[in-house]
Amino acid sequence: MRPVSKKIHAGTLLFLLLSTIFWTLIAGKDLNFDFRNYHLYSAYSFLHDRLEKDYFPAAVSGYLNPLAEVPIYAMIMAQWDDRLVAIFIALSHFPVFFFIWKIAELVTADSRIDRSFACAAATILAFLSPIQLTTLSNSFADPAAGLFTVIGIYLVLNFGANASLRLILLAGVMFGVGAGLKLTNLILVPGAFVALLFRPGHASCKLKALAVLAAGCLLGFLITNGWWAAKLYAHFGNPIFPLYNSLFKSPDFIQSDFSDRRMLSYGGWTWLVLPFSMLRSGTMIYSENSAPDLRPFFLVLSFVGAAVFMAARKIKRNWSEGAVAIKPDAPKARRLLWVYFLVSYFLWGTMSGIGRYAYVLWLLVGPLLLGMMAAYWPQSLTRITLGVAVALQVVVLALNGNLYWSAHYWNGKWVDLEIPEPLKNEPATYLLHGVQSNSFIAPYLHPDSRFSNFTGQYVQPVGSRMSEKMKQFLSDTTHPIRLVFETNYKSGYNALALSPGTREELDSFLSGYGLRVSNMECKTILLKGSPLGKTLAGVGWVPPTPQQKDENIAAVMWVCDLERLPELELQEALKKYDAIDRVFDSIEDSCGSALAPHRIQTVRSLNGWFRNYFNTITVLMVNDDDIFIHPNLSMLTFPMGKLSEWNKHPIECPDIMKKMRETDFVFTPPVHR
Repeated sequence: MRPVSKKIHAGTLLFLLLSTIFWTLIAGKDLNFDFRNYHLYSAYSFLHDRLEKDYFPAAVSGYLNPLAEVPIYAMIMAQWDDRLVAIFIALSHFPVFFFIWKIAELVTADSRIDRSFACAAATILAFLSPIQLTTLSNSFADPAAGLFTVIGIYLVLNFGANASLRLILLAGVMFGVGAGLKLTNLILVPGAFVALLFRPGHASCKLKALAVLAAGCLLGFLITNGWWAAKLYAHFGNPIFPLYNSLFKSPDFIQSDFSDRRMLSYGGWTWLVLPFSMLRSGTMIYSENSAPDLRPFFLVLSFVGAAVFMAARKIKRNWSEGAVAIKPDAPKARRLLWVYFLVSYFLWGTMSGIGRYAYVLWLLVGPLLLGMMAAYWPQSLTRITLGVAVALQVVVLALNGNLYWSAHYWNGKWVDLEIPEPLKNEPATYLLHGVQSNSFIAPYLHPDSRFSNFTGQYVQPVGSRMSEKMKQFLSDTTHPIRLVFETNYKSGYNALALSPGTREELDSFLSGYGLRVSNMECKTILLKGSPLGKTLAGVGWVPPTPQQKDENIAAVMWVCDLERLPELELQEALKKYDAIDRVFDSIEDSCGSALAPHRIQTVRSLNGWFRNYFNTITVLMVNDDDIFIHPNLSMLTFPMGKLSEWNKHPIECPDIMKKMRETDFVFTPPVHR
């Protein structure tokens, strides 16, 4: 075993540290969808104890553990310079690469390769993960939670025959802390248990280690999530509200499970196709943004190469009479890491497929690739292949452009809002309309205001199905009630004037809630900022030269006063909902899981009706007299007949996912939402 150079170790980490700062500064500020939708609000709600005051203010995700969002909220509200905020976040994520290097050392313990070079290449490959770069210096919780998970993996790999069970207890705590900070990291926990079964030792020792690991996981989860789960259970009757509500049956959410399957275009086989799909530069492959990644393909290639070289050696032994068999000694760490990765990758690829939720797995690709090649490939070819993998990944990322969802120039403030003084000084009940809740405005309005994203990712039921909490929320007459909605803003386009049909459109979907717009003297909240323009390769970079402060508008949110409908008009509106619901319910029953979950609230628009299925990201629509199904982010529509001729023909539901795969008509949505 060749020793690892401390100088190369320190030099590699210093290089990656400088690269982290450089990337952060040139990539710009990411005002991504989730930041505006729930990241900032979650911390605000937690620190100001707003669970009783607001109701579904930030869509479904607004009730996730807010702990990881507190640091960025504190820095923003303290008015730190936006560059300093980003650098601080990036540096807090950076320690993960120290542990990636240490894992690379463990998987090459038996190798005759230059381990210093190999570990450096593996760590750099981890850094070049598009998902890692995407989340490096913004508000996503995946890196913070992922750091603890990676530490847990490192401790499991270090658990030897003579190691203390305290080590495996600490590993469990790390896994539990990571899962508590980010519930999707629960997918990454079972792999550790399976990996321990493959370590040497008696069955009784393995069972004891598994029990200690489970205790550690539970302890870690309770540390970071137990207090929040207790609050949710006390308020909603569901400790992970609104998730798995088919089990907990909280009256405040549909009796169904929230399961985001938009990336599982190949169903349960997505995990097999993904290493090849990820070679493409396009959106909605495994991430909402374009994030091409060659590294998983190289990982598959390393498997194939290992099989070829092992077969060649076996043939050579058979032809060489009396030759001594060469059997590589696979160290425990490499075997356990592969078991952990394959189990976790399979679970993620069948249950989610969303790239950010596999943040840890993409980091592990570097050490895994190194371990496989160092064990079975010729040394010279291993060095060349690792170098080529690094170079090609750099080229692909450079051609793809900025990986951020909504990159903006730096302007000194992370959130630069222009808000009319009356909205700051007067408390009100705010109904936030749209899949983008824009709940990030809440900390900047009057603290006694209340918020509900009533028509968004989850649409609040109307009529008799409306929850008691929503009824109480709408019944408050002590403050004015206002609607907040966003209009598309483009440079050179006047978004500061509402179109003529806006009032009729707003009144259409408000009618089921017994509301309408009282007047069109609406106010505007402006999110100031200058989005980075697109280039041929992708989204542009922040030039290294200083920029003048740009006064462009990144988003326009309208605030309109509402009034209540007379009771007779409300009942007439609800009758229309009932009629269209019977049609939509019958289509759901025919289409099964293609439209999930069933019996969600129908939304009324000016020209028709629709249901937005948050598990399948599919819309069932009536436009005038035409009924059709439209998968979001697709150019396809599936006609389902005429509303005027309903019940005259049998319902035939198309295989939506199959049609989308066959046509591949997925388009690239705007980066700036």
